[in-house]
Amino acid sequence: MSNPTVSVVIPAYNASATIARAIDSCLAQTIPLWQIIVVDDGSSDGLAELVRTRYADSVTLIRQTNSRTAAARNRGLDAVTGDFVGFLDADDHWEPGKIERQLSIFATHPEVDVVAGRFFCQSPGSPRTLNASKSNRWYDRPVQASGADAFLLGTLHWTGTVLVRRSALGNLRFVSGLEPAEDRDLWIRLAANHPVYLDSEPLATAVLEPGSLSRGSIEVDCTKMLEVIQRHRSLLSLPARLFWTSYVRYRWAAMDPKPSTALPMLIRSVASWPFPFAGMPAMKRLGRLKRLLVLLRQSMMRPSQPEGVS
Repeated sequence: MSNPTVSVVIPAYNASATIARAIDSCLAQTIPLWQIIVVDDGSSDGLAELVRTRYADSVTLIRQTNSRTAAARNRGLDAVTGDFVGFLDADDHWEPGKIERQLSIFATHPEVDVVAGRFFCQSPGSPRTLNASKSNRWYDRPVQASGADAFLLGTLHWTGTVLVRRSALGNLRFVSGLEPAEDRDLWIRLAANHPVYLDSEPLATAVLEPGSLSRGSIEVDCTKMLEVIQRHRSLLSLPARLFWTSYVRYRWAAMDPKPSTALPMLIRSVASWPFPFAGMPAMKRLGRLKRLLVLLRQSMMRPSQPEGVS
């Protein structure tokens, strides 16, 4: 494909404080983008006016009533015309060479339909760090996976790094109601049916802005991820489903600050899969045991309630 074109879809909700950073990172690409589509998901903070005023000649703005992330991305997908489609949230940003590097991967490996990869994480006001990953098994080569491998591979895609052939995406869309796991669901579907390539070079930054369109509570995230496991049970054997269900419950228990809910979740994790989480990236050694000890200590340190208080 000579001179391929790239469209990017940016869903945005009350992100007037960060949308310029996201758009500017698209405009700074070493290969110009064909389309930059911002989908305003019912913002009330002047986001649409900011985009119109500052980027009228560079950005296609679509407005809709608040319908959440999946619907916003789908609305943008319906408008794309580029050969490739990228995704960026309104609080995140790309490295200037992201698109050029990813197009070169597609050119080198024409059988590949999806390119994603490593990225930086950053809390507002703090230095950014490379996202944790201890496994190089999936990186820097084309992979055609199936079954549980495809499920795992799909979960390794972070949406801000994904570039996909529009022809491979076809009519596939994000599923409303699965937020914030709706993107993992789509990447699993693609990984199960198309060759993918994960690049070890970090090409984007996820800025962990509280309250943004795609950042939810750990309870909601893990509840929806358990739904994703059920949606893809045809890819997973019974042991694999138990493994993934246990892993998600452990992740829930690891990030839930309340011992009263985290401890029962951790016990359920161990009960369904008492073995190590072999092959999972960024797993801490003896992580569940260490978390159990922390939760038990926190539970024992809770102050007793005064008499007469129930």
